[in-house]
Amino acid sequence: MKRFLLGSFLAAVVLFVFGAAFWTCPIPYAYVEKPSSSNEALGAALREHLPNDGLYLVPGNSPDPELTARLYRSGPIATIHYQREGAEVFDPLRLFLGFLHGWVTTAILALLLRLAPLPRFGQRLTVVTLAGLAAANYMVLGAGIYWHQPWPWLILNASFNTAAMLVAGLVLAVIVKPAAATNSANAAR
Repeated sequence: MKRFLLGSFLAAVVLFVFGAAFWTCPIPYAYVEKPSSSNEALGAALREHLPNDGLYLVPGNSPDPELTARLYRSGPIATIHYQREGAEVFDPLRLFLGFLHGWVTTAILALLLRLAPLPRFGQRLTVVTLAGLAAANYMVLGAGIYWHQPWPWLILNASFNTAAMLVAGLVLAVIVKPAAATNSANAAR
């Protein structure tokens, strides 16, 4: 249990630092972000037309399927994740919740490593990395297929998620051992 908690916590710290370094660097955004002609005008239009926080689809779902089909064909198509009120850029609560989210993720991966009979470091690292790749492929890249989201942004996110799991996997693979190996080592003492 000590290795499970220590491994998942340290992997979460490494994951948090890796994410902070990646997402605060301007280089990735230079390749995927498209600037609007006016942030102020766009923000004012959103405030005028979107009354509440939430998810907005353009075109939205309509009870008239012919209207929806016509609006899809004519465009634009957009998915808007909207928060009406502003927020601090580096809100401490948001950062703390992000760290907890990472810790839950690394704890799930640590549990996977405890249950899998993988005695070698490379095997454990491969499993964590492949789990990250599978999750990124399914959950992130699927948005390009079903939600018309831009591929450069999705590929950046999927690449980050896979690299993040590789980095977390390096820590987990060193510290978290399979339960069977730990139990037999304790029995030999």
